[in-house]
Amino acid sequence: MKVVLQTTWNTTAAWRAELLRQAPDLDVRIWPEIGDPAEIDVVLCWQPPPDLFTGMRNLRLIQVLGAGVDGLLRSHPQLPPVPVARLVDPVMSRRMAEYCLYATLRFHRQFDIYERQLAQARWERHQHADAGEIAVGVMGLGAIGSATVQLLRQLGYNVAAWARSPHPEAGVPVFVGEEGLPAFLARTRILICLLPLTAQTASILDRRLFEQLPHGSYLVNAARGEHLVVPHLLAALESGRLEGAMLDVFAHEPLPRSSPLWRHPKIFVTPHTAGITNPRTATGVIVEQLRRLERGEPLLHLVDPSRGY
Repeated sequence: MKVVLQTTWNTTAAWRAELLRQAPDLDVRIWPEIGDPAEIDVVLCWQPPPDLFTGMRNLRLIQVLGAGVDGLLRSHPQLPPVPVARLVDPVMSRRMAEYCLYATLRFHRQFDIYERQLAQARWERHQHADAGEIAVGVMGLGAIGSATVQLLRQLGYNVAAWARSPHPEAGVPVFVGEEGLPAFLARTRILICLLPLTAQTASILDRRLFEQLPHGSYLVNAARGEHLVVPHLLAALESGRLEGAMLDVFAHEPLPRSSPLWRHPKIFVTPHTAGITNPRTATGVIVEQLRRLERGEPLLHLVDPSRGY
């Protein structure tokens, strides 16, 4: 099987080495030195250039090297007529869930307040509620959202989720669709966004949404920067509607040094590090996908381009 590997990360050599270690029979070609494009069976890609698929008339699968496919769909609105799959690595899902757990603990145990006190050398203790009294709301119940819900449940948090469709297997209350959003927000103190980025979810974290949260709530965004309307976040923090925010993703990355998000005392910024794709753990998932393609078996984690995920 002839595979093209394309990524904007500096991990191309690691990906190739791991692919050949786990599947020595693969013919792995690094973009753009791919030889005859008509020979290519599979493309493994992340944020591909516009001409990546040119001449690949025998292509059988596009496998994205990340959990989100918005970058691919945005840059290639007319994809080749082949299956498209996103990457679901249980290790990466667990890492994302750990990030969301840390953010929840940070706000629940008021470590954000202690950080500000640290700068003032101020010794002052604050009472905090039990985990079961903290209402956490997770937006999105894909692999990462589900892993986050289960981890928070294990620590006793009062968790609910919001999703496009019912998820009876979730084990927590699930609010569904536009009609379920107001009730979901009204009961949520710590809001975690793990939604896919689509036309429907872009700019969803806006003034109208923040106004439906209880006064003094918190926001965690580990999905996509385009979900968040930054001026509306700053206004919500100014008014007290939001008491704090932890942000891992931004519409423009790296986040410009001039951004007010860096300097706001109630915003904690991390550099898109919540769940970095690891070639060592993700390659096994990809190799299984390639073997399924060879055997003619159903493929994993297929994307519906019309829905955006």
